[in-house]
Amino acid sequence: MTPGPDDPLSHWLTAIAAPTASPAGGSAAAIAGAMAAALAGMVAGLTRGRDKYQAVHPEAADVATRAERLRGRLAELAARDAEVFLKFTVALAMPKATSPEKAARDRARSDALRAGAAVQLELLEGLADAASLAQAMAERGLASAVGDAATGALLAAGAARSAYWAVRSNLQGAGDRAAAERELSEAKVLLGRVEEIERRVLRLLEERVP
Repeated sequence: MTPGPDDPLSHWLTAIAAPTASPAGGSAAAIAGAMAAALAGMVAGLTRGRDKYQAVHPEAADVATRAERLRGRLAELAARDAEVFLKFTVALAMPKATSPEKAARDRARSDALRAGAAVQLELLEGLADAASLAQAMAERGLASAVGDAATGALLAAGAARSAYWAVRSNLQGAGDRAAAERELSEAKVLLGRVEEIERRVLRLLEERVP
């Protein structure tokens, strides 16, 4: 059974480790994104607790609020990805002995692949937001927590690469090439945003942690 968005992390780890097709990489990427948002929120909270950072308090408060919402959204996407992949496995198990059966199976398979691409594209959007929040706290948040904020950005970047390739893979078998090209172009832009944040955060770490 696929864990829900509110289930403990241990349930998710057990489910992912199980020798079943789902949940798998897509859900793992979403969980990594939720952790990235959580880290951004943590550093924002620490920053708000220091008088020295009073000038940053309004931004940190905004980051904390946005990170909390984003954390829930990304955890929900972990569950949605697992559910969509199950639909794909159901489609593969459909009969295909006759032409009508094969056509029905092909439609179900294509629909499931498109749904999977849509979930991962939405995940990419969320990961771009998580990376941005983590970057803000790495640059202007509590200096002693720069490693935590940077970890958030690095987790988001790794998850974004996973999500991009999932989108690309799913769209190959989803039909409607024009729509697929649009979605793939959007995915490339989002991945580029996240990877640029990753580069900036790595440069920041090199400056602060010589």
